[in-house]
Amino acid sequence: MQGASRCIRRATSFFSTAGIRRTGQTTTASASLSARSAGTVPVRQLQTASAATAHEVVHEDEKALRDVFDLPTKTTLGSRWYHQGQPTGLLMESRFVSPKSFKDAGKQAVVEAQLLVEKVLSAQTIEAKQQVVKCLDQLSDALCRVMDVAELVRQVHPDSSWQMAADEVYAEMFNYMNGLNTHVGLYRKLVEVMDDPECSRHLGAVEHEAAISFRRDFERSGIHLTSQAHSQFVDLSAGIHEQSRDFLRLQSQPLPKNRTVDVPLEHLRSLPSQVAMEILQTSRSHKRKDGATIVRLTPDDYAAHYVLRDCEDEATRESVYRIWQQGSSDAVGALESLLEQRLELAHTVGFESFGHMSLVDKMAKSPDHVDEFLRGLAAQASPQWSTVIDAFKAIKGSDVYPWDRDYLVSRQQMDNGALPSLMPYFSLGRVVLGLSRVFKSLYGVELRAVTPQPGEIWHPEVRKLEVIDEDNQLLGVVYCDVFSRNSKSHVGAAHFTARCARRIDDDIRVQGSDAGHSSQTVVERDGRRFQLPVVVLICDFPVPVEGSPPLLNWSN
Repeated sequence: MQGASRCIRRATSFFSTAGIRRTGQTTTASASLSARSAGTVPVRQLQTASAATAHEVVHEDEKALRDVFDLPTKTTLGSRWYHQGQPTGLLMESRFVSPKSFKDAGKQAVVEAQLLVEKVLSAQTIEAKQQVVKCLDQLSDALCRVMDVAELVRQVHPDSSWQMAADEVYAEMFNYMNGLNTHVGLYRKLVEVMDDPECSRHLGAVEHEAAISFRRDFERSGIHLTSQAHSQFVDLSAGIHEQSRDFLRLQSQPLPKNRTVDVPLEHLRSLPSQVAMEILQTSRSHKRKDGATIVRLTPDDYAAHYVLRDCEDEATRESVYRIWQQGSSDAVGALESLLEQRLELAHTVGFESFGHMSLVDKMAKSPDHVDEFLRGLAAQASPQWSTVIDAFKAIKGSDVYPWDRDYLVSRQQMDNGALPSLMPYFSLGRVVLGLSRVFKSLYGVELRAVTPQPGEIWHPEVRKLEVIDEDNQLLGVVYCDVFSRNSKSHVGAAHFTARCARRIDDDIRVQGSDAGHSSQTVVERDGRRFQLPVVVLICDFPVPVEGSPPLLNWSN
């Protein structure tokens, strides 16, 4: 690889804005550590077990991988060392040992970035201009190695002092990043390099793609606009960021106490006895004049699931469904404001809609293509769905509504003989082991469970996995924080890129450029040094009963 060894542009989250930095819940690292995989990753022939060898053989490393998720927390590679020893730093970053050092790392990252900005702006010779793309790559990485972790810490860290530090770091760096995204001098210098044949012909393939991505992001950020329009773009971006945070926060809040449904006790008798008992214990009730007991039910996800599946009374199902699906006025207001600002942002930079702005460089290219694809899928599935709806109508004897679906599916399964539950066969550890085997068969890489160092993770339930190849070479690290807890934001299934893979031995030397490159996060391949990618997987699985493995349902 030459120069910049990764494509800077990352996949954006649903609420992120355009620019140099790509952060949030679906970010992805896009480059490999080895020259072999710089192009398309070779897909191997999937091997299937013969009938004679179909029984499962679990090797020692595979057993450790399975058990780190399936055994009770006390006995896994998780909690017994959590508060022991000298902290090595969050996510193997020696700069992240405390909230104070984390804030210091944010300040140092900005200093390093500013020195790289000045180096780009002062590039006049051919040799200096040939380093511009590398400088931009390094600048992006210096900021994202701190800013992306700040976003993660805000969402999952149980310590409020860490959360406050992350909020402070993120806010300061976000404003600085927005300034870079609309920095006319950086944009003009990049264009100058790309349009100069003497410079551009020396760019490697990866550098060239990175340059194109940078230029596209600059232009999407309104770099060509007037000063007043620039200012408007920055203000809108900041507003979108705040509105998206407000919306996600409001979504995770419990239902207001006045959002209840009065349900006759008789209508809850068809629910599983344990569920009905829990609802009665957590709900108020009163007697009606006719003597019937009325339960004042709060239709949270748990209660709504069982009422919609098992309650025989349609009016009760409808009432629960409508309250359950009703968004709070604050959340709806935040969402409407967010959509308005996103549309205004798109118009500011010349796009018809935010969808057009987001998809222009994606495989789908435009909202029309997405709509066409979805309508095609719907048309293809229409005959099967029509058959299902006709069967539901036959069971109910009338038209079918959304609050009927789960109940009728359950009835149909009972009438036809429901399949036994598959959950006992899909423990979390067995699923992770199965994924590792698929990765090994397809790509020659697998997962290996390892013990984190003190201070490396933020909660005892976090698991650390290494990604290794056939030669036992380390390719990257995955941290898994998959169980629900009160200290986690309600982000559902999410993927945070804490660090991207990139070549670092040819980095431009400026103050702080070696920060964070510890021996644990850097490998050497063919005389070159590479920063290992680090990602964090967040899920919201139910906490398993002590002594039992976590079992996954289809939605998990």
